[in-house]
Amino acid sequence: MPKRNKVAEISYGSEWMDLYDDGCIGRPDIGLGPSGNWKVVGAVTRNNFGHEIRRYSLADILRDPKSIPWQFKNGKQRTFIRDFDHGTSREWCRPGHYVIIL
Repeated sequence: MPKRNKVAEISYGSEWMDLYDDGCIGRPDIGLGPSGNWKVVGAVTRNNFGHEIRRYSLADILRDPKSIPWQFKNGKQRTFIRDFDHGTSREWCRPGHYVIIL
């Protein structure tokens, strides 16, 4: 198994998840470490009508997550994390979420 380095955290509602340099996600509150089966692959910013206006790669997210507009001024989610979980591509919707570098 490759060595993974925790480089960031994802705030997801009231939960904090670990984000590793290769995109793997861990959930320490339930004892789930990075398995390689669940990874962040990027993010997408949408306008008020739900249309995609910008994509971010994992490298973009890890380079400077503060520059990403995670929420509108009213607090609604604007940029949504995309992941790949056990063979399925998904886009996170609720609850609100964002990434911070450690």
